[in-house]
Amino acid sequence: MNYIKGFDGLRAISILFVLLSHLGVQDYFNHIEFHAEKFSKLYSGTTGVQIFFTLSGFLITKILLEEKNKNGFICFKNFFVRRFLRLLPAAIIFYIIVAILMYFKLVVSSKFGLLFSIIYIYNFIPNKFYSSELGHTWSLALEEQFYLIWPFIINFLRKINLILTAVFIILLCVIIRYFLPESDINNTNGFMYSRWFIPAVAPVMIGSLTSIINHFYNNKLSFLFSKNLNYLLLSILLFCFPLYTLDILKPMSTFFQSLGISLLLLWVFYNQNNKLISVLEFKPLRYLGKISYGVYIFQGLFLGTGPGGGLLIHQFPLNIILTFTVAIVSYELIETRIMRFKKYFK
Repeated sequence: MNYIKGFDGLRAISILFVLLSHLGVQDYFNHIEFHAEKFSKLYSGTTGVQIFFTLSGFLITKILLEEKNKNGFICFKNFFVRRFLRLLPAAIIFYIIVAILMYFKLVVSSKFGLLFSIIYIYNFIPNKFYSSELGHTWSLALEEQFYLIWPFIINFLRKINLILTAVFIILLCVIIRYFLPESDINNTNGFMYSRWFIPAVAPVMIGSLTSIINHFYNNKLSFLFSKNLNYLLLSILLFCFPLYTLDILKPMSTFFQSLGISLLLLWVFYNQNNKLISVLEFKPLRYLGKISYGVYIFQGLFLGTGPGGGLLIHQFPLNIILTFTVAIVSYELIETRIMRFKKYFK
């Protein structure tokens, strides 16, 4: 797949939102009601994950559809090998460090939590087994679950049925999310319901549906989006949904924001030479996007899901320095070298 300018910049923005949230920056302003109730939703860690989910769904679906279009089928073995070559190196390092810290009681020990995380089902973990260092791996679990299902659906369905299936899954997520009880991490007898595969996969599926439509109706979308700022403005309006929505529609914010992100992806895709894209291509921002996976993995170790860890490595600014240092070392010395093997599984 050819490089798409601007997408690494969007990845960088998504990870910055996560870092700001886990550093506790939002807490400084939450005494302001408008910020706590509305504005914080525009740059929360959850919003950062939404951006990543939507982008991931768009790109993975694009890759799968291009492979099916080229070969007539999807080679599942190659797909899964490529995914593991990309995801496992940093994850293995992370789990080894966490296991050592748990063994020596330096962080909260949770054998069940570690097991749930390693086998990618942490989005279903009971709250009583939850730990801050592993909390962020719920999103990695959901991504892996998506990988285990979506390639097979794309391989065996044609255009209209594929679109209808994606729409059905999204609508199912919307309905279930609306009626699910609110998640409360402090309720040790409960679950983080909003992180279950249904409805949490909605942003991934919205990105996937956008990619499907883009694949089959490329010429029409090119005509609509190229040099047209109206869709950029509409994407911003949808993304800002939490600012103006009614309380009764708050559970729907994720879906409207993901729609806004999808429109933004299409606008970026069809306006590669626009000056606004050059902002997203700013070299430090683009590099942050490239190492964003490692930053996300390792910030869980040093930042947790919020400030207040007891170890020296959890204290600011050492925590953020260590996050970037370990992510860069992992990317440059390990991940990039292992990713070279992906070329043998195309």
